[in-house]
Amino acid sequence: MSTFSPLNAKTHGDTHGTSESQSSSIRPGKTQYRLIEYVEDLERYRPGGYHPLKVGDDLNDGRYRLVDKLGYGGYSTIWLARDLHMARYVAVKVITADASLNASEASLLCSLNKSPSKPGREIIPPLIEQFWAIGPNGKHRCLVTLPARMSLFDAKEASTFRLFRPKVAQSIIAQLIRGVAFLHSEDIVHGDLHLGNILIPFPEAIDRFPTSELYKKFGEPEPEAVIRIDGNPLSEGVPANVYIPGWFGTCSDDIVLGEEKIIISDFGESFNPHKTLRLSTKTLPILQPPEARFSDEPLSFASDIWTLACTIWEIFGQRPLFEAFYATADRVTAEQVDVLGILPPEWWKNWKRRLEWFNEDGELNLKPGSSWGQDGMRRTWENRFGYCIQGPRAEAGLETVTEQEKRAFEMMIRSMLVFRPNERATAEQVLHSEWMKGWGQPALEESRALLNQ
Repeated sequence: MSTFSPLNAKTHGDTHGTSESQSSSIRPGKTQYRLIEYVEDLERYRPGGYHPLKVGDDLNDGRYRLVDKLGYGGYSTIWLARDLHMARYVAVKVITADASLNASEASLLCSLNKSPSKPGREIIPPLIEQFWAIGPNGKHRCLVTLPARMSLFDAKEASTFRLFRPKVAQSIIAQLIRGVAFLHSEDIVHGDLHLGNILIPFPEAIDRFPTSELYKKFGEPEPEAVIRIDGNPLSEGVPANVYIPGWFGTCSDDIVLGEEKIIISDFGESFNPHKTLRLSTKTLPILQPPEARFSDEPLSFASDIWTLACTIWEIFGQRPLFEAFYATADRVTAEQVDVLGILPPEWWKNWKRRLEWFNEDGELNLKPGSSWGQDGMRRTWENRFGYCIQGPRAEAGLETVTEQEKRAFEMMIRSMLVFRPNERATAEQVLHSEWMKGWGQPALEESRALLNQ
């Protein structure tokens, strides 16, 4: 659950639902309904599935009135609601009936809320409360937290240059590192770090606006009629209308590039790492660490560190460090070797298609017909830093990275992207890295001072 943002499900799949490892009794058959883009799977409005809701509905004995839809996932719909008791806005995640009994997010967030205050705790969303809603499709667990207006992925997509201002990027990265360090100190692995799971919350000032004023500023939610293809009436558990998640006017560069406060959401396979669990199946292939492919070791703190490094790079610049148009396991491995060098010997030998990209020494295979295509050029770390970070900043008229910061940044990221998991930097070490001390933490302190003013 956590804090919720709009439209993530369109770009990152089930970013708001509970773990994909949970089984579901829902088995969609032939499509029954006319297609509506950017909404939840209508076939899942059946016993065990989604709770049919509409804007204006009241939940929890009339306390929460639904104002608009923020997002959806394979196991939930997420709504912006007005808390009529506290005169504030909240996010209400309504989980499918079949996933409600085993929703571990609620107990995890409750546990984290009780943790001693320490650096990084502030970007883990507090669970305001949870309650149950009973409907035609079953009994649904509902989780209430602070609302978010968009993810970092959506923020970058909305920006003209897909870039954050340098100070903003530094502040966001510092908060993210602090948050992961806090989770790891509590013996929790996030398991699914990426830009879609890092959210920008609404400012507290929004609570002063009644719903009518919100609608005047950003527009009212527009319902889309649910229509059966065969023309028959809808069954009891299917809503008459659904809603495309709203944006609330967050697409201007001023807001996108000026916002700095973030919250981590949607724990992928959060757990005590001493249990034997594999890497989250939801983690984007291009972000998965090499041990996900070459090792039988369970999900670990080190796995989080790898995805954290990839996410930091993408926040810092315009494009990701590892790129593949079609991210097969082999292409992802080739990207990793291209940047970081040859794999450990036992993994290198087990990579059966390595010679399509490299020779046995890890050098580029430049023979005709190799998988590198026509350019035959190694895209080194230095190359990627230029066209992912430095070049786009210059083109956008933003401050470029100084040589001193570049060295500290590279040292930090490379320490996190060591192939062998047990040799990677820990979150605590990253928290105390030269880059954090010289750039990340100062930028965060500066942004907090500005916010306080």
